[in-house]
Amino acid sequence: MSRLPVIYNPVARGGRCHPPRRQLERVGRELGVTLEWWETAAPGHAQELARRAARDGCPVLAVWGGDGTYNEAARGLVDTETAMLLLPGGTTSVLAYELGVPRDPVGALASQLQARRRAMSLARTDRGELFLLMLSAGPDSTILAKLPESWKRYAGKVGVTVQAVLEFFHGRLPRFQVAVNGVEHSAAWCIVGNSRYYGGPFAATPGADPFSPGLEAVVLTRHGRRHVVPFFFAIPSGRHLARPGVNRFLAAEVKLQAREEVPYQLDGDAVGYLPVVARASGERLWVLPPAGPQPVMTEAMAVSRAC
Repeated sequence: MSRLPVIYNPVARGGRCHPPRRQLERVGRELGVTLEWWETAAPGHAQELARRAARDGCPVLAVWGGDGTYNEAARGLVDTETAMLLLPGGTTSVLAYELGVPRDPVGALASQLQARRRAMSLARTDRGELFLLMLSAGPDSTILAKLPESWKRYAGKVGVTVQAVLEFFHGRLPRFQVAVNGVEHSAAWCIVGNSRYYGGPFAATPGADPFSPGLEAVVLTRHGRRHVVPFFFAIPSGRHLARPGVNRFLAAEVKLQAREEVPYQLDGDAVGYLPVVARASGERLWVLPPAGPQPVMTEAMAVSRAC
């Protein structure tokens, strides 16, 4: 038996949801793998642990948590040979939807250990910040910037929903500029996708391909609640793309700037304020989409021969 490190965030979903260790360890044993539990102690610790796994030559690193934890771990695995295996344990875990990973962590472990690795393309800001899914600015980033940490940690989607109602109907909606492919647009909302999904299994940027370099920007150019609110509620059905004032662009770089204080978010976390530039970085991260064709050597076999 060989080891499979599992990074886990003990405060995912406010600490209400812990990895089902017994079931996961049983599946691991059946596939010739012994799970090792590496707990994160503080923000940024997942990146350090991921670097350790890569230095140790581990073919696969499992990560339990949500998109924030996946993002942290990915920072330590960029352009290494260690693949990231997702165990959905966060509020949404959108990356799991993107890669077709089962929501059940036991099924997620088994399916990915038997899957073929693929190189996922990555993106960064001009500040060096990595994102796997998307960068966005608009009411969503304002909601996340103003959301009390305790609401997000302990109330999850309910806390986000309450803050969204406050911002949509009582807050000041942002205005900013988006420059893409040499043209500048006045924007009320901009979603720059490195992947398709946003907030769940909702294809906000359906033209984005996580396995090909490049980004898709979806820009709402009409301002006011009568345009912003319907745009938001149309995203789950995909009808947001047909809303008045919505434009789509494929690009390698998208610039966002504002005359006022407008926050932006990456992979579900508010991280800074405009201006910012989003770019396809040319870097890659190995992942294990279960829907991919089965290889001659599965990842379970690779792990059993190394690490």
